[in-house]
Amino acid sequence: MRFFNNRLFIVLVLLAFLVTGTGCKKKHLKTIGALLAVGIAAKVIYDMVVDYRSEQTRNDKQVVDKYKQNFKELPKEPTLVKYESNLLPGSVINPGSAVSIKSSLEVVRGKDKEQVEIKEKITIYDNEDPTKELKSLVKSVNQDTARCGAFENEFTFTLPKGMPQGVYPVTTTVIIDGKELQPVEKKMQLVNSSNDRLNRLFVAAN
Repeated sequence: MRFFNNRLFIVLVLLAFLVTGTGCKKKHLKTIGALLAVGIAAKVIYDMVVDYRSEQTRNDKQVVDKYKQNFKELPKEPTLVKYESNLLPGSVINPGSAVSIKSSLEVVRGKDKEQVEIKEKITIYDNEDPTKELKSLVKSVNQDTARCGAFENEFTFTLPKGMPQGVYPVTTTVIIDGKELQPVEKKMQLVNSSNDRLNRLFVAAN
């Protein structure tokens, strides 16, 4: 929380400097609006609640038997056999609307160890700087059994109203025994149709 509070404080200080130093002339509105948007996006996404659910669809024996039918023997280490992730209701989102990222994954255990730790991670990135994380959350998939299997999972959240519009990259990743695998990326385009003061500021700046 401290990181985002500091970031927002810096943005507000810069805004105050620009306003007092320039008299808030029109040519500076774009800079002011961009700085304000950075602070708003960081704060509202950090505070946003993300829910998670996971349901096992096939148990460890079923997954192991299926794998052995295709490959004769189990792999040396736990292996991600399948992973798919989808953004619902679609890539274009309105503020205040519910967003769901549904995924399905299948993990088979290694031949020398029956237990395996499976987690799933979601990360939302900044719409201006796609390398900058705004929010990240890791949830356990098989906490109750610590066994391999097939699972249907879902992250759900609601993008707050007043959040700056733009394209926000979202990734989901499977973590097996602490090892983070290749992420799946989706692009979430936020379209803000409201006509509040912040939107009018961006229009004036452009």
